[in-house]
Formats: sequence, C-alpha cells, structure tokens
Amino acid sequence: MTQVWSLGKGRYGIGALVLALAVTVLACAPQDQSAEFAAAVGGWQAAYDSKDLDALAAVYTEDCVLMPPNAELAEGQAAARASFGEMIDAGLTGELNTMVAIAAGGVGYHAGTYTLQAPDGTVVDRGKFMEGWKKVGGEWKIANDIWNSDLAPFAGATTITITHDVKDGDHWLAAWQGENSRHSDFAQHGVANVRVFQNSEMQNQVGLVIDVADMEAFHAFLNSEEGANARAEDGVKDKGMRMYLEVK
Repeated sequence: MTQVWSLGKGRYGIGALVLALAVTVLACAPQDQSAEFAAAVGGWQAAYDSKDLDALAAVYTEDCVLMPPNAELAEGQAAARASFGEMIDAGLTGELNTMVAIAAGGVGYHAGTYTLQAPDGTVVDRGKFMEGWKKVGGEWKIANDIWNSDLAPFAGATTITITHDVKDGDHWLAAWQGENSRHSDFAQHGVANVRVFQNSEMQNQVGLVIDVADMEAFHAFLNSEEGANARAEDGVKDKGMRMYLEVK
C-alpha cells in the first residue's frame, strides 16, 4: 500500500528526497516490466487472499518500513505480519488496483488504489498506496509501504470503551486471535474497528475500544442470543461490565 522511499532504517527524514531520486532514475533507466517483477507485485495480493501470514511477511524486507494511516510508523516483517494479520482476523478482504508498476536495476515502485470490505461486503475503507521495492538476494521485496485512506477515520463511527472481568484471561484473548475470531463477529454487526486490552497485573481484567459504525446493529448483537452465547463461550462476566461513550 502507499509507500515512501528511504535509504534504510533510521533515515526517514530524507524519504521524500530519495523517492524523488528513485522516480527520476526509473524514468531515465531501462524499465523492467518483466513477468518477474509483475509476479512479485502480485505476491502481496495472493498471500493476503490465502490468509498466509508467513508468505505475506516474506514479501517485505527484514527492515521494511510501514506507514499506515492514523497510526505510528512500524518496522520489520513482524510489523507487517501484525498489521495485516489484524485485518485478516477481522474478516476483511482487500483488493489492490495497480496504476503503475515499474522497476529498473534493483529498485522499483508500485502504486494504485485499494479497498477493504467487511464480511458482508460493506466497504469499510478505500484509499491509495505506493510501495517501494528493492532486490534482496535476487528477489523483489517491499522496503517501504505507505497507504492513505480517502475516508475520515472511521467516519460516522462512535467510539466506545468496554471493560469487564473474564473467567480466564488467556482463553478470552484466544477468542480474539486467528481466523474467524471475534473481530469477524463484531465486523459483521456494525463495528468498524476493535482494539483489545488486558490488565498486565490482573489478567482476568480486560477491555475493548471499539469504533461502532452501526449502533443499532451492534446493540442488536449484544442483546441477541448469538451475543449472549459468544460472551458465555469467552467466559465474560456480565456483572460489572461497563461501557463508556466518547464525549465529543
């Protein structure tokens, strides 16, 4: 997704300059639009679609830089795995639309637009991206990845903080991890984003910060048999549960 070139780890201040130089070099040098680079560019989409986090992380260099919207800069393959793993856990499907993909020598760039959809087909985000690529050990890898949303952060959403106790903190956390996790359940019932928290000293005290795009759907889920069963399965203690709405 959208990316800015840098000379390497710890040199972000000159990223824009290096991007300009890279584009100039690419414009003047013989351009590589071979099947090799095209296949490498398509590797991200293939790995995401197959929910293969190992393959997805391997698309990036070990010291890659990620610059997601409304979040801090992150570095390394582990950051790529965590960032896109959250999207996969939430049941979001992503689609990249390439506008340009050009390489020359050992550098290249890939730019275009993207969309993210909830399991019910609702578009939860759309925007533009640019990826900075380089060859490492003869293989094309993403070195810099930046993407910018066309939407206001969780436009129209209401932020809610939920705190409660659970019977077993590790069991509760497991329900929020992996494929078909609670992220997916919440996404299907009006929740645009979920952040999960646990008290480091008292692990049975947990919390959520959620951005609710459809309050009616979310309340219906909470009050449904499906919602009650989910809480029971996760060991949630309804007594003492508190919800706080963001004051704007």
